[in-house]
Amino acid sequence: MDMNEYQKIILDNLISNISCTKLTNTVFDNCINMLSYKDYLYFMGQTISGKNVYIYHKSGKFIKEITFSDALLVNSMCIIPELEELWVVSRFKIINKFKLDGTPVKRISLPFPCAAIIPTDGENFLIYSGGAYTDRGNIEGHFIALTDFKSIHKLYLPKWGKKEWPFSPYNLYTTNQLNDIFILPDETDTIYLYNRSKKEVTPFYTLNFHSDFLTKDRVPEKDSEMSRIITEKLYIHNIYSFYSTSGYFFFKLIGKRNDFCMIDLKDNALYSFDRLFDNFKSNEVNPFVGSDKNHLYMLVREKDLAVHYLNIKCTYPAIRAILPDLSINGNNWILLTIKIKNEI
Repeated sequence: MDMNEYQKIILDNLISNISCTKLTNTVFDNCINMLSYKDYLYFMGQTISGKNVYIYHKSGKFIKEITFSDALLVNSMCIIPELEELWVVSRFKIINKFKLDGTPVKRISLPFPCAAIIPTDGENFLIYSGGAYTDRGNIEGHFIALTDFKSIHKLYLPKWGKKEWPFSPYNLYTTNQLNDIFILPDETDTIYLYNRSKKEVTPFYTLNFHSDFLTKDRVPEKDSEMSRIITEKLYIHNIYSFYSTSGYFFFKLIGKRNDFCMIDLKDNALYSFDRLFDNFKSNEVNPFVGSDKNHLYMLVREKDLAVHYLNIKCTYPAIRAILPDLSINGNNWILLTIKIKNEI
């Protein structure tokens, strides 16, 4: 996929509808990701103290905050449908298990490093180690393993690069309408596909940024050099908001390029856009926080939405309906459920 050969589009042309949910009691500064399951919304929110999980009813009513003594080392979360449980990974080896309403179930320690868990079926799980290239963050010399937590069945992606410590990616994986699993490890320019029947992980798209993307083998050893790369925007150094919906991949580039990319899975066409609905520009590094078969989920601050529409006409009825109740100083989060068309 030549990432320089794209067509510019306006996202509004892909949106069929937007609905709004104002979240009460929102205290997190930014959101790693969101899960929607049955009547609940789960947000992994981050503050200066670390990461916690915030549970809401789908109406926006606050239910519960799950706090962790090791909040600075909370890594990721996932829903296990077969068990009706929420799992939160911490310390790169601990699984904290909860009922759907946030009631604790138990806490187990894994014998191998783990930054994220990808459910594949009722018994097996893909484990992402955290991507370090030393023994701190790999599983028998690999970044991904298939396991039932009793034994390792298969290993994928041999370790390579220079990173010394494990890392928790914002958006490691996504699924499409057929429930295929696509994986985008950090500092990697390749999207991988996990085949459920063959239990294999294979490259699906290689994203050719023409040396503008900072891959594992090019990460500098000195923090000062990495700081210069980020400040001077020498490379694209990260990818956020990696989600699939309505037959498309969406993701946002950070660094030398800061646009949103969209790949049409039907014909492999690449598109780019800089603004979101009604020319809105998000202030968040990770604007899209979740997806399902036909929707992207996005968090916006109340004040950002109110200020944006002070002198701009709103073309979406649900947003227009809540605007009179929004304050230009309001700090609550608003969840936007953006329905994406199947055709541009």
